[in-house]
Amino acid sequence: MNATIIHKENVTDSLLDNLAKSLPGILADTLEAPGGRAAIVKPEQISLEFSKASPRDVGSDIKIMIFARELPSRASREKEMAKKILESVVSLPTKPGETHTIDVRLYLMVVGVAEYIES
Repeated sequence: MNATIIHKENVTDSLLDNLAKSLPGILADTLEAPGGRAAIVKPEQISLEFSKASPRDVGSDIKIMIFARELPSRASREKEMAKKILESVVSLPTKPGETHTIDVRLYLMVVGVAEYIES
């Protein structure tokens, strides 16, 4: 599972550090679903990528795009899960007077998977 965090210049390093620490756990808790091995999500399985937005970029100060495997139990709760992730991110501690806007997008995709297990 991958998450891309695109942030504008006004977002502080302390907030980005909080996201780096907290987001894998938030995503693991929210996206784990019944359905076998493919549905198990552990924080160490989540890859985070941070990048700075272009000065010409409009919209939210922080854009979080989450790319996860589509499963029936996830697809039926897609909007609910995105809202829960947003609420968890908004509740992260910030410094007094620090304000920013956040946009969370959850993309559920059909992913081809191949696995080799050594005997």
